[in-house]
Amino acid sequence: MVCMERRDLLKAQVEQLGKVLAKILADFLKLPKGDSRGVELTNQRFQNELDIDIEKLKALTKEETEDYLRSLNLTADHLEILSEYIKEIGLTKIEEDKVAAKVWLKKAIDILDFADKISKTVSFIRINKKAVIDSILQQQA
Repeated sequence: MVCMERRDLLKAQVEQLGKVLAKILADFLKLPKGDSRGVELTNQRFQNELDIDIEKLKALTKEETEDYLRSLNLTADHLEILSEYIKEIGLTKIEEDKVAAKVWLKKAIDILDFADKISKTVSFIRINKKAVIDSILQQQA
């Protein structure tokens, strides 16, 4: 009986984490495009509400990114939401700093790659998301 209660508690925590991630992303997407203050505030929300350090994530290698995300126990769905936010940061940076924009966009792909790895399934949605980001990166080359 204890195992079932623990599983139910974990399931509830995972669902709550997904809701918080989705809410933070939705709030960010409502902000005016190019609002760097909005990025800072949203990054603070990720840190305060979910203990996800977005700036730290930016500086990590692909392997370090996977280790960091693994330590957060995020699901593939959570990673897709996080990747969407990271992609949006990249898009807001394109006009002012193409190098930073590329770093963010590549990080979004890294996160989707990790989602593929942990889900152990092929997701055509993730494949499409990566193709869209790749297309943006090609246009910036």
